[in-house]
Amino acid sequence: MEAKAREALRKAMEEALFYQDLPGLAAGIVIGERSPHPLAGFRFEEAVGHKDFSTKEALETGSVFHVASLVKPMVGAVILRLEEAGKLSRRDRVTEHLPWFQTADGRSSEIRVEHLLTHTAGLGDVEDYGWDRPETDEGALRRYVKSPEVRGSSLLWGPEEGRFRYSDRGYEVLGDLIAAVSGLSFEECVRQYIFEPLGMNDSTLLTYERTGGSLDLDLLSRAGLAMPHRKDAGKHIVKEEHYPYNRAHGPSSTLTTTLADLAVWARAHLENQLFSPAQYQEIWAPLALVPNNGEHIGLSWFIREQRGYTLYGHEGRDDGFRASFWLCPALDLHIAVLSNLSEAPVKKINKALFDLLLELGAPSDAPSSSGGE
Repeated sequence: MEAKAREALRKAMEEALFYQDLPGLAAGIVIGERSPHPLAGFRFEEAVGHKDFSTKEALETGSVFHVASLVKPMVGAVILRLEEAGKLSRRDRVTEHLPWFQTADGRSSEIRVEHLLTHTAGLGDVEDYGWDRPETDEGALRRYVKSPEVRGSSLLWGPEEGRFRYSDRGYEVLGDLIAAVSGLSFEECVRQYIFEPLGMNDSTLLTYERTGGSLDLDLLSRAGLAMPHRKDAGKHIVKEEHYPYNRAHGPSSTLTTTLADLAVWARAHLENQLFSPAQYQEIWAPLALVPNNGEHIGLSWFIREQRGYTLYGHEGRDDGFRASFWLCPALDLHIAVLSNLSEAPVKKINKALFDLLLELGAPSDAPSSSGGE
């Protein structure tokens, strides 16, 4: 059955690469030993297409991808760990820890930590990520939080209304909060709380360290990173001019990692390595409706239903990259789909792979839409 599954998954990826006109596509799937799925214990990693479309260098399963907002659940995990250590509370007003966090309407004092975690603070989004003028010094994040873009903004609505508005800006504030209460840089705190204890040795928030300090595309490519691509006006695949990195936006955007490390991250949650089952009930409880797609947001995790199953995950998008990462605890599995194209429909592909796994695991006399917890 495993051979059939590998063949079907590989075919689905090759078709997605062709029909969606992608430079490259990578996917990682692990179904745990405890899964009720017939493929329990199954591991799948595959890469198709190119790491760099201009040179036709092949994409590999070990290629490093920029995964953008997949960092956000890590931000949430660090906040919860700091709460356990008594350094803050989710109910704290952010300005209790960051008195320099201000908005033009004077309402920043209404925002609590939990509002930022759930995108319900009423903050707008980042307007300019500055990929063409990246900052790499530790002070970049705080400068952004103190910047005219933040201080000149006003809340779209009151935080206590509980209305969802996706905001990278809110996560930059959370990153600065982490630095302020921990006494460490944001990136070092994530390394100590997440990467190091889990053994995620191919993950970093400091992309430039992979080349000894450069963000030159050729040097990054030689260091094993997939190159960023977009479609031009003629719908042709072209390489981006800049790698999407700016330390001012680390908490929302700068994670680079591999399929293997994402599998480690997934296992940490599916096996309750970071938090207790009771804590996960809190983390994954739906706290606000995402109005454009009917999903919900928990504490840094999105929540959706598919074929009778509940999945928890996050999407990522920055110039040149798309990422989709979802867990299904009822089946003890995760699916990660990564592409090096801004327009890649990775969530659609992720959903299709999940459907395919259900069909592969269904009894021959069962309807293809069966499923449940």
